[in-house]
Amino acid sequence: MPAIMKGFFDRTFLPGIAFKNDKKGDRKGLLNAKSARIITTAGDLSLKVYEDEYQSSGLIQLKKGILEYCGVSHIENHFIGPLYELTAKERKEWLDTITGLAITDSL
Repeated sequence: MPAIMKGFFDRTFLPGIAFKNDKKGDRKGLLNAKSARIITTAGDLSLKVYEDEYQSSGLIQLKKGILEYCGVSHIENHFIGPLYELTAKERKEWLDTITGLAITDSL
């Protein structure tokens, strides 16, 4: 995860806002009514390599370590790659798909 993105989560997903701990130390996520869409791009990795070799480490960190920890229950993942092998038409199709998802999510 890029440092700037990690910094965003560190500064916005705060105790009392995104989660809370009771006196016993048990955590309760406060973002239960929220959903998330994770879009991962990879310049030269295929999905198979990302899953097999990297064991989806970036996805797990974001999905389990941040979003699920804070109570987000509906999380969708999209992987685009390897970007260097996509044709201009395929890139446009992905951009159109993501634009459509963003419009749908904002409704």
